[in-house]
Amino acid sequence: MGVIGNNIIYMRYICRKIFEKRMKMNKNKFIMQRLKVILLAVMMMVGVGAMAQEPNLLQEPELKEDFEKDELISFIKASSKVEAIQMGVQESMANAVKEEGLTVEKFNTMAQAQENSEEGIQNESAEDQKMFNTAFEKIMKIQDDVGGDIQEAIKEEGIDIQVFEQIMYAYQNSEKVKGELDGVLLELQQEQSTQP
Repeated sequence: MGVIGNNIIYMRYICRKIFEKRMKMNKNKFIMQRLKVILLAVMMMVGVGAMAQEPNLLQEPELKEDFEKDELISFIKASSKVEAIQMGVQESMANAVKEEGLTVEKFNTMAQAQENSEEGIQNESAEDQKMFNTAFEKIMKIQDDVGGDIQEAIKEEGIDIQVFEQIMYAYQNSEKVKGELDGVLLELQQEQSTQP
């Protein structure tokens, strides 16, 4: 994925943490922006940007390990589409940061400071703080805008969002499911390589 891709993924994670911290400071604002929190937290949880059907973000999903082969195939195909969408989103997020006069690295550094300390970015210049906050808001907007595209891409492959999330969670937490998915992926790759 490369350094830029890893920086963008880290940037998304940090943005979620900062957003959560801001929401804890102002519960009324949290209620008004609940949809943003749900979207961003679920996107980070599954790492692909799928939106949740239920806004219960504090509980870990139940680990399911018995998926049909058709579900695994649909998951792989949907994941490929979601990855393509994410590549575009990563570029858009990096551009949003750059448009505000920051580098991705500087944004990540400021985001990490915001997450890890009470002072946050107060030690930064007023101009840098303004650029950071504006870039952060743009990133949140990008995340909001892409949610529907990701859901649609998943549904187009004939898989329910909830099942998609269950498979993603199981892939990350179950050697059995990871092995099954890797096997199905290998089969699909072999089928494609033998087609004229």
